[in-house]
Amino acid sequence: MNTFMTIAAILGLTALFSYINERFLHLQQSIGLMALALVLTLALMFLSTTGLIDPLLWEQTFVTHLSLDETLLNGVLCFMLFAGSLNVKSSLLGEQKWIILSLAIGATLIAAVLVGLTVFWLSGLAGLGLGLFFSLVFGALISPTDPIATLAILGKIGLPPKLETIINGESLFNDGVAVVIFTVFLAIAIGTREPTLADAATLFLREVAGGVGLGILAAAVIHHMLVRSTDYGTQVLISLAVVSLAYGLAEQIEVSGPIAMVVAGLVVGNYSLPRMSTEQCTRFEIFWRAIDEILNAMLFVIIGLHIAIVPQDTGLQFTALTAVVICLVARWISVFLPVSALMLVGLLKADRFGLSNLLTWGGLRGGLAIAMALSLPAGPDKALILQMTYGVVAFSIIVQGLTIQRLFSTDRLQRLLVDG
Repeated sequence: MNTFMTIAAILGLTALFSYINERFLHLQQSIGLMALALVLTLALMFLSTTGLIDPLLWEQTFVTHLSLDETLLNGVLCFMLFAGSLNVKSSLLGEQKWIILSLAIGATLIAAVLVGLTVFWLSGLAGLGLGLFFSLVFGALISPTDPIATLAILGKIGLPPKLETIINGESLFNDGVAVVIFTVFLAIAIGTREPTLADAATLFLREVAGGVGLGILAAAVIHHMLVRSTDYGTQVLISLAVVSLAYGLAEQIEVSGPIAMVVAGLVVGNYSLPRMSTEQCTRFEIFWRAIDEILNAMLFVIIGLHIAIVPQDTGLQFTALTAVVICLVARWISVFLPVSALMLVGLLKADRFGLSNLLTWGGLRGGLAIAMALSLPAGPDKALILQMTYGVVAFSIIVQGLTIQRLFSTDRLQRLLVDG
């Protein structure tokens, strides 16, 4: 199947599943799309066991051709991050800067290390033999949260603006931070970097600082051209071109592309768009919102289809379930510590246990984690990490996503922040 037919097939499945979900299931779109893709894949697996036909082999070939790691990490992620940060208000981010930074950096680092060390210890006990740095690689790739389904569900029951800013802000920045941590641990695991703290810190700082600088530069270019253009098509082309070129440049000069895109989106959304006419600004925002919704919808269908290439051995259920428990516990600890620290110094007034519970159960994982797992070099370590990653992602999107609304009522959400 050629590239055009692959894209057409994904668009077709996404449109069909979206229609079925809207007409019959009435689930939040992201959850419904992934659930339907999972059902389709499991049905194909069942048909394959009958021996009459083997449609699963076709799907495995199709999913492999999609190459999620290349498509997402080195492709559409730049558009999704830019679009996601475009409408985030810097004033609200500024008000919640300490909690957002502590979660995006501190909680991500804590969760990555806690998950990595626990998985290393338990894999040793179970005789799975996952090395220390590959365990830390798993911790890094599974630590970032995906707020898409969470915000959509909580938005229906009245998510307070400050809570929405915290969840959105953390997810935008911890994606970039997690990719940097993942890059550092993977470089050490495969032997391209020495396992020294100074070397890891240098690489981390270069990726983050370089990403911020590149994002500001990209935003400056977009701003200079946007405010001097009045044609809608030209404005859209300028943003698409600069975003894609800047992300490609980030890969070449080895700085964080995700962080660059978040910074660029924030600057353009808060500095450039207010200087455009209302009509121009509205049309520009609608375009990028449509891009974001289309790519996210397709991504959740792809996630559901990817179970076809997850290694299917007898240890899958055990390792996946164990990883789910480890990640939930590590996530709770990693958010409780910074929340408590900020409350102790008077920078945050909140229900520390309630806020920690929300950030834990609402900390959904998404396609970025699977894409990073698929990008690992082939071997038994990759197979085990892919099993655990898919288990955590599927559980978080379907189980956590479906139960958040029942666990956190509007009144309860309003009481989580004192200034709520």
